[in-house]
Amino acid sequence: MSVVLIRLTGQIGAGKSTVSSMLRERGIKTMDADQIVRDEQTRGTLGYTAIVQQFGAEILNAEKEIDRAKLGALVFGDPARLKQLEDIMHPRVAARTLEARSMLEDGEILVVEAIKNSSWTFSLYDEIWVVVAPRDLQVRRLRDSRGMSEGEANARLASQMSEAEYRALAKVVFENDGDRTALARQVDAALAGLRERIASGAVRGR
Repeated sequence: MSVVLIRLTGQIGAGKSTVSSMLRERGIKTMDADQIVRDEQTRGTLGYTAIVQQFGAEILNAEKEIDRAKLGALVFGDPARLKQLEDIMHPRVAARTLEARSMLEDGEILVVEAIKNSSWTFSLYDEIWVVVAPRDLQVRRLRDSRGMSEGEANARLASQMSEAEYRALAKVVFENDGDRTALARQVDAALAGLRERIASGAVRGR
């Protein structure tokens, strides 16, 4: 039995961080791929160098760090430029994920929270878990937590995979309508199901 690697994903505003927090409360190791991306966009990293080479110095702020707002404005809404950014960052996230997995004990579970999906990275994971939420609730969360207008929130959601596409990938789906008690029950059920699959050999880890 080796480390079991789970990808926790879903659209922005669906509540992935809430599920991740509940998993940590239950003793599960978690990683945030968005934090890895932020780390890899810091000056002096391989990610930083590649991004500046690809998109130019106009994305930098006065301190020569990548201005994430400028970079986001450049790539969101432009699928070709977004793919260029993802092609830089996905390998960095994968490398950091494998590094973290190598440091865990045999039999441990690592859940990686990641909004972006790339088909070639799916092979890293033993299962894909997806969080979904009603669209109006997602928009409200983005407005309240990130200061987005309704139009900005809908545009960001439209740039991502659809809920149906996420569901098609999922071994486990968390239905997050804002009821934390109901969501916690789903988390407990997901972990119980995973442990049953591990015990039966359906999930072997690596």
